[in-house]
Amino acid sequence: MNVDEAIKIAKKECKDPYAQAYLEAIPQVIELVNESAVRALKIQLLYALNNMRYWRSKNAREAKKVMNKFAISKE
Repeated sequence: MNVDEAIKIAKKECKDPYAQAYLEAIPQVIELVNESAVRALKIQLLYALNNMRYWRSKNAREAKKVMNKFAISKE
């Protein structure tokens, strides 16, 4: 699973409205932020992950792990 797939799964399965708001805003944030798109995505994912604490499903653990690994990577 890559980060794009993890985001799609989270959008589909995670019911937290705050997490959904952060996930839905990813394209706009990338467009508006003057920093690099990767940095903007990482920051947005950290906000979304913070609101996904109670998301439980077959795919939740792996999706959150992939998004977190991407968000905290040094690249």
